[in-house]
Amino acid sequence: WLLWLAMSLTVHAQEFLTAETAQNDHDFYAMVSCAAPPQGACGKQLVRWPKTDLTIGITKMDRAYLGGKKIRAAAALVRAIAEINAAGSAIRLTRDDVDPDIAILFLDIPARSAIKGSGYPVLEGTPISAAGVRVFSKDGTIFKSVILFTTGLQKRAYESVMLEEIVQGLGLLTDIGCPYYETRSIFSQSSNALTKLGTQDIMALGRHYPAR
Repeated sequence: WLLWLAMSLTVHAQEFLTAETAQNDHDFYAMVSCAAPPQGACGKQLVRWPKTDLTIGITKMDRAYLGGKKIRAAAALVRAIAEINAAGSAIRLTRDDVDPDIAILFLDIPARSAIKGSGYPVLEGTPISAAGVRVFSKDGTIFKSVILFTTGLQKRAYESVMLEEIVQGLGLLTDIGCPYYETRSIFSQSSNALTKLGTQDIMALGRHYPAR
């Protein structure tokens, strides 16, 4: 399936938009879901999973993470799954470390480097910061999300970054650069302060995947 992934799908990485002040719910959702600037039009296509029961798991943990980092990573995933499942959207995440819909890789590469050893040919050699998510989609439908951690991400940031990257792996791909959101949203471009979903984060997830 890696071959058709590379040949037929669009790969999305996170980006960010700036805002001067707090956004109303409509504009906040438009920013994070389709890269619409404040009061502006969508900058990219909405992407969603075609199902709401999804599997997620750590499929690669390089030796550089053995010990405290591995324990912290596993705990961060457990907490993030619980937080997202409790948010009231239609999304339900269950753990699968073998062949999950959303794969999490802890790679022995430094921050601000090129992806290496991911097992996804289309991602190899592409740039990454401290951590990131790559979402594979076709015609607005997500088929796979891959979350990547580097050794450059500090252990204390695992909880916040894990939660943010999973939500972005659900199709809410755009961060917001705005001081107001540094303590209020996991989509803050400049802060990893939150380990729980903010009020508007929960709203955006619910709009993207309305509860049945």
